[in-house]
Amino acid sequence: MNLVETLGLEIGVRQAGTPAADRAAQAVADAFGDAGLEPGFHEFGMLGYEADEPELEVEGERWDAGPCIYSNPTDGTVEGRVRRLGTHSIGGFFPEADVFAVEDEDGRELARLLMTPFGGPAIPFLTGARQIAVGPAVFISGEDAARLREREGVLARVRVGGRFVPGLTERNVVAELRGQSEEAIVVSAHYDSVWRGPGVIDNATGVEGVRRIAENLAGHGHMRSLIFIAFAAEEIGCIGSRSWIFDSEVTGELGRIKACVNLDCIAHGDRLELMASPKALADRLQGFAGELGLGERYDLNIGPAGPGVDAFPFHEKGIPAATVSHFGYDEYHLPTERLELVDEQRLADSVEVATLLIESLLEQPVQRG
Repeated sequence: MNLVETLGLEIGVRQAGTPAADRAAQAVADAFGDAGLEPGFHEFGMLGYEADEPELEVEGERWDAGPCIYSNPTDGTVEGRVRRLGTHSIGGFFPEADVFAVEDEDGRELARLLMTPFGGPAIPFLTGARQIAVGPAVFISGEDAARLREREGVLARVRVGGRFVPGLTERNVVAELRGQSEEAIVVSAHYDSVWRGPGVIDNATGVEGVRRIAENLAGHGHMRSLIFIAFAAEEIGCIGSRSWIFDSEVTGELGRIKACVNLDCIAHGDRLELMASPKALADRLQGFAGELGLGERYDLNIGPAGPGVDAFPFHEKGIPAATVSHFGYDEYHLPTERLELVDEQRLADSVEVATLLIESLLEQPVQRG
């Protein structure tokens, strides 16, 4: 089974909390079983969100807009003047992203226009300081944010629609390969996709990478255990990984986790991003990339663990965490992600460097930073 095709092509759009996401979880479990593992499910409750197509007009001109997940709706269409509030960055190599307010005559904020944090097209994404519900907001492209900077005070009309969906249940797919020790290394990727996005690259490729690693390692004995996890609901705030970590902390299981190696968007993109913390883990990962000659094949960036991926909640708990990713690319979070974009060499290289890191961690974990 090739999970890139199964998830990205046969199932396609698989937003968290939808029947398609449920089918994807079962497909991943079946693939883990075929790889010689015994998968199970970690279930958790969640609040879902159904977005409508947002509408944005600036001085009568229709502009592209992406929905902001967990955004409250506007009361119909609102109209006001645009004022630049400042910038925000999610860190790392990402640009400072403009934040604009659409205000009425009394200066009351009616909606926000948020530049995509990656500087590319308008995409569906999240905003806010770790809160779920935010005020009415839409995402705009980096190019349109630059246009707005030159047009302070222009008239904008915005319509935001969306519904909160309570009472949903999602499932992380979990399979453990027992080793000689209870200590364990987590190998992960998320299987959900964004609003209207088939998630071929993001992140069917990462889940396929985990499947290949599991298949390669399942027939061998190891000093430590391996826990393979396909996380749900990453695209709406890493809810799946945070839920698994929370429950594992409650039961005491989290104490046995010595590292997390995460794969996300591993078959298409401008740079090979190796994000790891603490520094000893980043240095080890950089060494394996050097052995494989990846710096000669790709524009290679080595950096600390960053937010927005399922490895980061592990890092926040002090657990050594790494993510292998190829990024960025124009089709990110858009319906234009398609099978033809998959570069098998990038995928294979990502799997190989991740496998070397995992095998080294099984023998000798990195100490917490």
